Amino acid sequence: MSYIEKIKEIKRSIINRQKNNWRHGSKYKLEGQIKNKEILLFILAGYKEYLWEDVFLRIKQSQLPNMEICVGSSGKYSERLSKICKDNNWCYLSTSLNNMCVLTNIILRDFSKASFYFKLDEDIYIPKDYFKKMIDAYNIVEQTEKKHVIGYLCPNLPLGFYSLYDYLVEKNSLNDFESRFGKLYVGGQLVNPYFRNDIGIDTYIWNKIGIFDDEAQRYFEKGFSYSICPTRTGIAAILFRRSFWDRIGCLKRPRGVGWGEEGDESQIVSFCAKNYLANFRIDNILVGHFAFGGAEHNVLKLKQEHPEFFKIHF
Repeated sequence: MSYIEKIKEIKRSIINRQKNNWRHGSKYKLEGQIKNKEILLFILAGYKEYLWEDVFLRIKQSQLPNMEICVGSSGKYSERLSKICKDNNWCYLSTSLNNMCVLTNIILRDFSKASFYFKLDEDIYIPKDYFKKMIDAYNIVEQTEKKHVIGYLCPNLPLGFYSLYDYLVEKNSLNDFESRFGKLYVGGQLVNPYFRNDIGIDTYIWNKIGIFDDEAQRYFEKGFSYSICPTRTGIAAILFRRSFWDRIGCLKRPRGVGWGEEGDESQIVSFCAKNYLANFRIDNILVGHFAFGGAEHNVLKLKQEHPEFFKIHF
């Protein structure tokens, strides 16, 4: 290597180090001990306290022996989350900067020894044995797929931009839905402009689901199946291997809180599309999303009227 090439290499190294520091750049506090177990679940939480009792109980009931859990709060510290994590022997990581991409980068950097990573948002209801079922599903897809390299796996999420259409077809409710809300396409607000309007979609779907655990069990008993996702999916509940994250390196740090077109979801999905990694939905593993942003008050009212829909039944 020539002298000039060495200088260029040093400059590239400095620039990459600066970028890496910027992308992880936030003061943060980690409570609890990193155990370096085979599976990590990281939960992004801190803003929907009214769901923690439900969501964390389900997680605790399905936690695997070889799994450790880290709850992460972006831009805040919660005394209650700290206590929940201490009581359950989980880790709690909070950042001073409110940026989802930076928080995710820090968690994935500090918990670097796992082979599998589950990511969950704090408003996701999981069914019985969710983590075991998803790991088993990943192994089957990995052994079965000869054509595609896996990016990540996601469960079936009825109240989600990707799976809503298929769920309504399965429930023979697509025509009824469209007569109430308008023509439905697979996808988000660009193709379904009314999605972010407070018009009752969330409560409509939860009324179709009914008792979540019964519906999830009914889906699981249909038998294992999966499908490749040809469009963007949500990342509120995903599973991926460490090798996937190592390919990404880390997320870029966008302005703001790390949502939207430059946020964590958009970056992860775009990376898969640009690098020919396929994402798969496990069709018979159902999870529940509490509500689209801004419609939580409607579903909270439904929860008061029908607590059995959300109560744990296993």
